[in-house]
Amino acid sequence: MNSLDRYLDRVQNLPPAPTVAIQLLDLFSNPDRDIDRIVQLIRHDPSLTAAALKRCNSCAFLGAEPVVDLFVAVSRLGLNELYCIVATLIASRMMMQVPAKDIAAATRLWRHAVCTAVNSATLAERFQLAESTAFTAGLLHDVGKLILISVEGATYTGMLRSAGHFGPTLIAVEKSCLGFTHATLGARLLERWGLPENICIAVELHHQSPVAANEHQRLAATVNFANALAHQMINGSLEAPAAAAVNPEAMILLELTADDIPLVLEQIRPDLDKVEELLQTQT
Repeated sequence: MNSLDRYLDRVQNLPPAPTVAIQLLDLFSNPDRDIDRIVQLIRHDPSLTAAALKRCNSCAFLGAEPVVDLFVAVSRLGLNELYCIVATLIASRMMMQVPAKDIAAATRLWRHAVCTAVNSATLAERFQLAESTAFTAGLLHDVGKLILISVEGATYTGMLRSAGHFGPTLIAVEKSCLGFTHATLGARLLERWGLPENICIAVELHHQSPVAANEHQRLAATVNFANALAHQMINGSLEAPAAAAVNPEAMILLELTADDIPLVLEQIRPDLDKVEELLQTQT
């Protein structure tokens, strides 16, 4: 047993595996998607059904008849948006296990995760990757931080304050103090949950060169870029060039240059309007 497994085994309130999200990912990977099965899975959880109907009856669909049936919601929302809503709500439950004294740090982490997920899905569409897979990788890329906040409390939030929430300085501090990073811890948790290999690798490498992801390089590069961009968005520097914060090899794999950043932002902006509503599904 390695040090990551030993650490996870000591966590008293480890989040449960997101079984429904994993099953939905499997269904979405099948070209002949079984909509009946998708609806059945979601219907087993009243809060997921409520979130889907809430989104479907939101201002985005003003003028349409109110929807009370999940099958109608699927047809109106589309499968990709439905998946994003469900995955976001499932992942938000992880945050609820954080002690009240650390909720501010967890909330900041949660907002960043949702922004990264939206960015990843939008980029996936641009680069012809599976949007649901990219969304999930973006949403869970910092799950290791959530575990560390839950276990280490003020010790880890102090690391975030001193080293910053992003970049090589934080990675160096984590390795020095813990012996591992939030990225490797998060990836190991996802492996234990049974998430697909490509998602686990993208999470593990979101601060490293995506070239190491081998056949999953494009997904790893997408999450790397989406993560850097999300940090800038949340820090209020949306117009700043993101290239400096992204691994250069990720830019090459995505066939992007610094001059392309404004065009990517234009493509992402329409989807960013959904972020606040996705965040609201956790209540």
